[in-house]
Order: sequence, then structure tokens, then C-alpha cells
Amino acid sequence: MPIRSAADAEAEIGHHFAGLAQVGREAHAFFQSECRSVAPLMESRTRASLYRDIIVRKLRDYCDGTAGAHLHRKNQLTLIGLESLYALRVKRLAAGFSVGVSPTRASEQYDANEMPEYATDLFPDAPAATLLYFGWSVPENAPNEFKMYLVCNDANRDVLWAIALDDGEDDGRGISTPLPLDGDDAGVGIRVLVKGNERKANG
Repeated sequence: MPIRSAADAEAEIGHHFAGLAQVGREAHAFFQSECRSVAPLMESRTRASLYRDIIVRKLRDYCDGTAGAHLHRKNQLTLIGLESLYALRVKRLAAGFSVGVSPTRASEQYDANEMPEYATDLFPDAPAATLLYFGWSVPENAPNEFKMYLVCNDANRDVLWAIALDDGEDDGRGISTPLPLDGDDAGVGIRVLVKGNERKANG
């Protein structure tokens, strides 16, 4: 099955968007309440790991109380299944909605929207799942801001589309194109802030 479009996602799992956004807000509020005093002492990677663990825990609670949402875990891989059509993996976002990928075959497969070979039994009775990132971002210079997106890559590991889960249009990293983006349209690009008012288009 081809990778589903942003329009497909809106139609098929759009009813989960508000709940996922609430999960993200609660995770951020928990981090701010419990970890903020020591956060400046942590390395960026440590903060990211804490955020991930908090989000995953709250997603587990969301799955427990929400029809059509299921948590799947195998070894180090934790996925959230939505309607047996989509799988979510929690990752911190970098510029252009990319994520840091471990140098493993499984991580590279997921990043190319292909279920890792050892995890294919997580969705044995479902159509081929479209793989998404539950992507989040906290700007270094604005720690009170927390931005969330569902991000879908294509088979070449390039960002195909992204859907904002909050009501903001700018995630603090200079991306100013209204979301969602549909990579099937050759005329759609991502504007990246370069310096001052200078901008360039990356399609």
C-alpha cells in the first residue's frame, strides 16, 4: 500500500489529534513542573530522553482509555498504533522536521516509512501501516514553548508532509509554511529562515 497522504490522515485519524495534542501539553507541563530547576544542568540529549519517556508514558495512558489507539512494544521500539492504519514513534524534531536516526538498520527502515523487519508482527492483521513521528520541539531560547507535529517521511527518508497538533504556525525554528504540507505537490516547499529577513525555498 502506498504511503497515505496528509488528507488521508486528517480523515482517518483526525479524531485523535486533540487527544495527542493534550498528551504533549501534559508532558511539557510535567517536565516544566518536575524538571525545570535542573534542566539547565542537563545535556540536550538528556532533556530529550526525559521528554520522550514522559510523552510515551502519557501516550500509554491515552491508549488505555481510547478506542482505536494501542501501544506496541518490542525490545527498544515503542509504537502507538492508531486505527490499525498508522504507527507513531516519539522523536525530537530538528530543522526541516527531520529527526535524529540511530545508525541501525531498523531505525533507517522506519525513517523510510518501512516497518522494521523484526517488528512486522506488531501489526499482523492490519494493512501496511503508514509510519509517523510524533515530533516535538522546544526552542532553546523559548523553553516555555512546546510544538508538536505528526511527520510522515517518504521512502527516500525525506519529509513528505507534516501536520501541526497545536494552533501555532511557527515552531521557533524558522519554518513558516502553513501546515499541513503535502509532498505530492511539486509546487510545495518549506521556507527556512536564513538570516534576518532573507529566506530561501527548499522544495
